[in-house]
Amino acid sequence: MKTLLALLILCGAAWAQDKPRDGDAPRPERPREGARPGQPGPRDGDRPPAPREGGRRPVPPFNPDEVREWLQANEPQTFARLAELQSSNRREDVARILENASVRMRELNDLKTRDPKGYERVQELRRLEREGVELAEQARRAAPDQKDEVTKKLQENLGKQFDLREEQRVREIAELKRRVESLEKSLGERKAGKEKIVEKRRRELMGEKVDEEW
Repeated sequence: MKTLLALLILCGAAWAQDKPRDGDAPRPERPREGARPGQPGPRDGDRPPAPREGGRRPVPPFNPDEVREWLQANEPQTFARLAELQSSNRREDVARILENASVRMRELNDLKTRDPKGYERVQELRRLEREGVELAEQARRAAPDQKDEVTKKLQENLGKQFDLREEQRVREIAELKRRVESLEKSLGERKAGKEKIVEKRRRELMGEKVDEEW
């Protein structure tokens, strides 16, 4: 009897210690073996969270000297701005400009390899944009007897920019149409082969050998 009474007292004391008091934060559940605390595994159908709006993707490693040379050859105005920031010891701004320029440099190099003609069109547009900025500056500072001539050159430059941009949009629309047609064709083929696809998936889930992809 005494032994039973002692066990009841011990159990009651242990229960009182485990029971959270008012205002106490609940104890976290002990993670299962192999699980990370506070990070439950994804459920079926869950997708990783999308990056926040306005969030930047990490910039791949790059060679700052190589980017500077590229800016000097392709974006002299940006290169001049970079030199001003470096002389003012504004390291964060310098790093930001180099990072952004490294992305543009990589994209243009990829385009040059993939589509040489498209690369030439982009380079021509960039040249016209730089020229347009210079002409606008000249027009603002031109003497009255020269202002009309410089303004006319600026209008011609902007007209060429417009034409190139419209040509690019036409090509982009054509590419989108081609991709849509390809997707529609693929969708039709999958619908036509539904039974075969479902059977392959069943065999795959049951651990049977499947030669073709799902």
